[in-house]
Amino acid sequence: EDDFPALHSLCLPTTVCGGIRYQFELISDVPSFMQAIHPLLQRNLTLFKFKEDWLPKYCCWCLSEGSPDWPIDWIWNEHPDPPVYLQFIRAGSRRGWSWCSYDYKDECHSCEINWLDPEPSSESDDYESYMEKLQRLEQRIDFFRGYYEPPTVQQYRCLCEGVGQRD
Repeated sequence: EDDFPALHSLCLPTTVCGGIRYQFELISDVPSFMQAIHPLLQRNLTLFKFKEDWLPKYCCWCLSEGSPDWPIDWIWNEHPDPPVYLQFIRAGSRRGWSWCSYDYKDECHSCEINWLDPEPSSESDDYESYMEKLQRLEQRIDFFRGYYEPPTVQQYRCLCEGVGQRD
């Protein structure tokens, strides 16, 4: 458990997977990375020197603009930008992650949550706080509801065209 007792923090460079401002080449690379980092977050969050809620903004992980998955033909308009950023999610003891975008007001528009932990039992002490946080999180899943990863360009265009119909 204490393999590196003198290690107090860990700041990886951009070129290392998981480093600050790391950019993923493919959308499909992200789920296995998140599965790999999850045990580290469960074990020793103090390595990151900040609260878990700050982790996504501090690390600023996103899809690379050079990625074949990058939305070259996206419609940049009044609708939420394509979700090319990653965020960690925590609701009670349950952790997960999702793709997201931020608008000009710095409001987050999330895709659905990819959970890393099972849902807590309704009998657990943590269940009520989990449900409260989950309700707040689900309010951010608006424009990209139903998507667990960024929509394709075609899907995004359909979302933009149908946004008035969904309200």
